[in-house]
Amino acid sequence: MKKQPVNAEHDLRLLELRRELRDTARELHFAYDRFNYVTDPGLIEAGIYDINALKSRYDFLLRKMKLAQGQAVPSRCPEPPAAEPACMPAGNVKGGPSCPS
Repeated sequence: MKKQPVNAEHDLRLLELRRELRDTARELHFAYDRFNYVTDPGLIEAGIYDINALKSRYDFLLRKMKLAQGQAVPSRCPEPPAAEPACMPAGNVKGGPSCPS
């Protein structure tokens, strides 16, 4: 019997997250619409700022919702590519690695 309130609370939190996600998506849509119609450089910059902030909020809410549903959430920062040894043109260094070209 005690599990029902916890489950109901979890369902209520998921509903709230869905609502926030939907509202953020709507605000993002409106921000893109505003951006498409402004011509003043200051408003263009503000529009870019608004869009980036809303995209970050949307990503945050989506990750939070997936975690609440028990889904795997990919890392936000992918692994950096492996560093390759530097190479120089064969004419500059004798015996060193040459660049493929």
